[in-house]
Amino acid sequence: MHSYRNRITLSRVVYNIEMRTTITMDDKTAEIATQYARANGVSLSKAISALIHRATRPKAGIKYVDGFPMLDLPKPKKPLTTERVKELEEEW
Repeated sequence: MHSYRNRITLSRVVYNIEMRTTITMDDKTAEIATQYARANGVSLSKAISALIHRATRPKAGIKYVDGFPMLDLPKPKKPLTTERVKELEEEW
């Protein structure tokens, strides 16, 4: 059984047994994926999947108000009122 590093560095090909998907990546990408897998205690396949999901999820927009960066959040479907806050507190 080869370690992730040997399998990637020597051939730069990763196999996913469940789907039989083959990917080719450069050395730096393979190193990042391998480090992520080891740090998180997951398989290389799960690490690559997690990194792709992280990279493709929507990012919060930033707007500047009076020169200060602020998160540009979507407007809520209904306004947050004192009554709604009390309802939410009761649920806790």
